[in-house]
Formats: sequence, C-alpha cells, structure tokens
Amino acid sequence: MRNKARVEGLICRKADLDVPREPSVVGIDGSYQVHRLTAVDLCAAAAVAVEGTSKEATRHWPEPHHRPWVECLEHSKNVTNTLRGLMISMELDLASEAPHDLVLLDGSFIVLLIYLNQGLTSVDQAPPILSREFFRRWEQESVLERFFALLTSERTVAVPKYSGRNEIASLLQTQGLPETDGKTLATLILEPGEFTKPEPIYRFREEDEEYHLPEKFYTATATQDKMNAYLADMRVIFFRPYGWVPAIRLEVTGPIARSKQRLSMVLHGIERQIFSPAVVEPYPLFLADRMVKSLGAGVNAIEHAMAQHVAGTTPDIETTLLCLQNYRTEGGRV
Repeated sequence: MRNKARVEGLICRKADLDVPREPSVVGIDGSYQVHRLTAVDLCAAAAVAVEGTSKEATRHWPEPHHRPWVECLEHSKNVTNTLRGLMISMELDLASEAPHDLVLLDGSFIVLLIYLNQGLTSVDQAPPILSREFFRRWEQESVLERFFALLTSERTVAVPKYSGRNEIASLLQTQGLPETDGKTLATLILEPGEFTKPEPIYRFREEDEEYHLPEKFYTATATQDKMNAYLADMRVIFFRPYGWVPAIRLEVTGPIARSKQRLSMVLHGIERQIFSPAVVEPYPLFLADRMVKSLGAGVNAIEHAMAQHVAGTTPDIETTLLCLQNYRTEGGRV
C-alpha cells in the first residue's frame, strides 16, 4: 500500500517544505452538561481556549479565554441539541478573537456544521431562556459569518480525534483488504515526517450533495451556495510527525492547502505541539479537552450550592429538596 501511495504521489515529506518561523498556536474545545433534576434541568455549556508553547512574544488577547453559560430550565426534549449549538457558537467566538498564527479546533468542520444545524432546527421548541441566549449569540456575534470566516481562513485547522471518513481509501482497492478509516491507514503507510497530499473531504454514500441550514436563518440561496462552496474547498491531510505517534487527521481550508508556506507553518506548528508519547494530540487541544471535561464536576458543585441556597428560604424544605433531587444516585451501590 505504501508503494502504491508513493507511485500515485500521495506521500509528501515535511522536510521538502520551507522551514517557517515557529507559529503561535491556540487550541479550542467545548463541552455541555444536562443534569436532570426532578423538577428542572440544570444545563451548562462552555468553551475554552488554551495557548500552546511558543517562543514568540506575548500577544494582546483580552481575557477571559473561556465562555461559560449555566441555567435552570424546564424539562424539554429539545434542550440537548440547542445547548450543543450554543456550545459551538462559543467555540467560534473564541476562534474568531484568538490572535494566533494557528487556531486548532477540536473536531471536524462538518460536525461543527451539523451541530449548528441541529441547534437551529430545535431552537424554537427549546425552553425560552435557552432560546433567547442562542438567538442573542446568533445575532450579536454573527455566528454564521464567523463560521464562514473560519472556512476561508489561512490559520484555522480542524483536528478530529476520530473520523470514519477515509480520503485515501483507493489504496484499499486490493483483494482481501478490509475497509478501515483514514487515520488507521495513514498510520500504517506513513513514516515519521511524512504527510499525505491534500485531498477533498470524503463523503459517505448516504450524504447529500449539499449541506443545509434552516431557511429562516439565511437570507438568500447564495448564502447556502457559498457555504457549500467553502466546504467543497476544504482539504484533508494525514500527518505523522514522529514514529511514536499515530497519524493525525487535519482538515485545512483551501487557502492553506494551496499555499506551501501556510501548509508548512501548519505542519510545523502541529509538530511542535506534540512533544511526549503520553499525549498523542497537539498539547493545547489536550489541555483544552481536559479543562472542558471538568465542566461536569463544576455543575455538580453548582447543583449542591443551589440546593443549599434554596433550603434556607423555602417554607417546605423536604418537598423542595425532592424537586431538586438528581435522577442519578450519587455514590454507593444499589
């Protein structure tokens, strides 16, 4: 398979690109939580940005480098999708304001779009408090325009941990070879310091020719066509910086894929942020992921603080605490 890839010109060497200056890097990730209590849903969404290691001087970047939102909502089946869309809008907010040379997003561009679409589709049926916050961010922060800007940026790269898509699947068209994902295949055929030629994002057979957003949230067909044109211009690269790390899937914009200088800076930035066999992803994304995953512990603390506050003011403490009881049993065995 490696010989076939070399003959077809799929394998490139980072060493053949110009050596760039070390770029400043930031990793962005988000998380959400829904704690279902007897009478309400305690909901939270957050996004965080973490800077990578860099020798450059400190850049001006107004704090805070995170976005949180926590509220109590009535029970609704439409909470999760809208809350997840709110989380994506927070990630886009941080990505657009980060002044770094390289902005790394956790997950795929397609997944970001799908989550936004699900949020927009369910927002009218979501609890009013959540709907108002979603609409406020959508309008005041120009979420769609920010998403478009990232799709055409020279510094934005999506780094999904896992994807079933395989842009180099043609190498498997040999009798007896099972289907697998692109990251696994790239890990097998690439040597340290090599990457695959930029390829268009693979589409599964069941996917439509175009991606859609609810019509009420864009003003003209041209807006939808523009979005699909940007997505069609995206390219996928598999990069294996070291022998002790699996290949990394990178989704880059068209401007990055067409510029050897920008591509070299992206690969160099990724390589510089992987410096331990204990962490097999760019270090800023690893830290951002660990930080946002602690959101559950934070919401647990808020849940207890809320119960204690209400217990001091209610005339019927027993009934009130039953209404604030979590659906899940905390600790112990049944």
